[in-house]
Amino acid sequence: MPSDVIRAMRGALRNAALWGVAWGAAGLVLWAGLRVMGLIPPEAGVRAAAFLAVRLGVAGGVAALAFSAVVRLAYRGRRLQEINWVKGGLLAGLVTGLAFPLFLQAMNLLSGDGLIAWSLVLDDGPIVGVLAAVAAGGTLKLAQRMDALAPDSPDQALDAGSRDSSLDHPAYLESVPPPRHPARRV
Repeated sequence: MPSDVIRAMRGALRNAALWGVAWGAAGLVLWAGLRVMGLIPPEAGVRAAAFLAVRLGVAGGVAALAFSAVVRLAYRGRRLQEINWVKGGLLAGLVTGLAFPLFLQAMNLLSGDGLIAWSLVLDDGPIVGVLAAVAAGGTLKLAQRMDALAPDSPDQALDAGSRDSSLDHPAYLESVPPPRHPARRV
């Protein structure tokens, strides 16, 4: 089903854009708070704030793409209501917090700069982990809430590619009455 794949990719890209913007905004708020508390020197200007916002925005986009892929693979065929949003958020935060320093080192290697001191990348793990936990838990909870508000939405399973394609034949679709309240799958 090419349309299902395109729909899933479009959803993952929208999620990545949303997380990227949200994480960038959180970076600006974090930078402003640290500046007000005196933890960032006064000579650090707007350029430093923009660098932090862009860095966290890119990290948010990458984390969202990874989150979308993992949810699609790990919860294949399960209904959205079956996913515990708290556990999902905590797991996403833990995995992202541990994997992000490795991602930064990989990007440095790919750019040709080589490895940098681990002390410079390990401090990003807790910040990114918290952001990922909040974003992932919030995304799951929001999706569950939207699913509950729209009970007439079509069945949308993660394993849509494994369905029997004959079920989509127009003759079959005309012979089967639409369900009253189908359970939406992720």
